[in-house]
Amino acid sequence: MQLSGLGYFGLRTRRVNEWRTFAEDVLGLSAQTTEDGLRLRADDRAWRIALHESDSEEFGYVGWEVPGPAELAAAAEELARAGVDVSHADDRTLRERDVLGLFHIEDPNGVRVEIFHGARTATTPFVSPTGARFVTGEQGLGHVVFSVDDYAATLLFYTELLGFRLSDFCDLGRKRIAFLHTNPRHHSLAFAGLVIEPERKPRKDVEPGELFHFMLEADTLDTVGYAYDRCQAGAAPLALTIGRHSNDRMLSFYAVTPSGFEVEYGYGAITVEDPWTATRVDGTSLWGHHRPARAAAPAGQEGTKA
Repeated sequence: MQLSGLGYFGLRTRRVNEWRTFAEDVLGLSAQTTEDGLRLRADDRAWRIALHESDSEEFGYVGWEVPGPAELAAAAEELARAGVDVSHADDRTLRERDVLGLFHIEDPNGVRVEIFHGARTATTPFVSPTGARFVTGEQGLGHVVFSVDDYAATLLFYTELLGFRLSDFCDLGRKRIAFLHTNPRHHSLAFAGLVIEPERKPRKDVEPGELFHFMLEADTLDTVGYAYDRCQAGAAPLALTIGRHSNDRMLSFYAVTPSGFEVEYGYGAITVEDPWTATRVDGTSLWGHHRPARAAAPAGQEGTKA
């Protein structure tokens, strides 16, 4: 199976109005009202992020793109042969996602994974409220990072069943993060889990399927700097100060979203070209990415379990 990249994701939230302000004023995305919330644009696609009005703060689904209908059918058949429960979308879901074809499966952590083709390109140009432009195209939307319960099973699921390729690993004491790619972006998916000897029982210190953060990559460093200034001025709480990652060399900062998880806003990541040899680093950053001394947490901060 060959995925093209991260196409979209959806969130359930009680804070649709706060998300509109955050998306437009902090991130520079454009927002459009829908029947049950908002859709956010970052490029020429009709939408990239969906916010669904809800009574909770939860991650809803993630959409991975394939080139066309033949690849979608082949992917569904391949997964079914491997014993994966494949559910094909009805007409309503196709209209909601605005795609031509889609099926969904569930990963080992309960994350709803949608495989799709035929996303709609908008007929009007993307116009950012802040003048931002984002690196998308052949690299997809950006990346998402989750916590996982069974690290080994999750790694097997995404690499053996969905065809993700390893970029590198990061060790953080008892935890390990795997970074995976599907296109030239260094990683479109990462997940963190406890690396534990078989005879030991894992501690339930994280919720499987909880979203740590998503990432948007701007096309200029100044765009990141302006957004950083807006957060320092109070537009959104800073989660991590500006720093540079040790693996993809992204220069970025992290802000707290209205749902309580984080968004990484960065510039200048390296790209990968297969064949690629995965290596391992200790620690996620070369410098920076420090917790602010007086980081403000939004009221009612919750995790985002799928």
